[in-house]
Amino acid sequence: MQVTFPSHHRWQKDISSGIEIDFSGRAAKKIHASLPMLEENSINYSIETLAEDFFIDFMPLYTEQIGNKQNALLYDVKDKTLFNKTHSFPYYSFSLYESGVFIGGTIFSLRTNIISYAYRTFKNNWQQAKVKASPAMIGEYVIAQFAAEHGKKFLSHGKDRNPYGLNAAIGLATFKLSVGCRPSVGKESEYTIQTIDTDIIIEDCLILEQPKEGTNITKAYLVTSPENLEKYIQVTKYPDQLTVEVLFRK
Repeated sequence: MQVTFPSHHRWQKDISSGIEIDFSGRAAKKIHASLPMLEENSINYSIETLAEDFFIDFMPLYTEQIGNKQNALLYDVKDKTLFNKTHSFPYYSFSLYESGVFIGGTIFSLRTNIISYAYRTFKNNWQQAKVKASPAMIGEYVIAQFAAEHGKKFLSHGKDRNPYGLNAAIGLATFKLSVGCRPSVGKESEYTIQTIDTDIIIEDCLILEQPKEGTNITKAYLVTSPENLEKYIQVTKYPDQLTVEVLFRK
């Protein structure tokens, strides 16, 4: 089967009607159960104007988390944010700690009506804390709350390479869907249109299809094997945001 897809796409969430509107029911329950437990589990966080000190904790984890992925693409994060003189908007940092240990963080910018993620990295699990929501989920909730408090209507999760599995992890797309984000193509200069034959794919992947009209991406294909389907099945649970058709590898 031939699938046409954009090489890159963007993720965005509308928070104008409330920060929890598009969180999946499962995610919302985990967040509400976890928030009262943060202090007793020695979990704390901060949002500050981006400064050089932030990178002391952020860069080792970012390099470890991103660098270990297939087709990893590491950026000079400090140069593209803190030392970037071409942008007029301010950058902020979100830092999350468990018992004084850095668990993850996000660099984001505050724009006219949107908060836009630049870089983010989180450990997959807490070290010892008995908290249901993941570190990344707690970070998402806190930053969405910060956005709402500053009168922003949208939260952008930035730009990803497509397909997942061949670039970023399929789980990254699943997470963005779970917190209410929707995919779309950006300006034509931001991506190229490519085609792939799903019959010759030998690795598990998620391909977001090029929209036939408009900019909103509404269809994707999960290419996997029957024995691996359970690992990725959650990505198919958000049909209102993205319809995912499963194709089994031959």
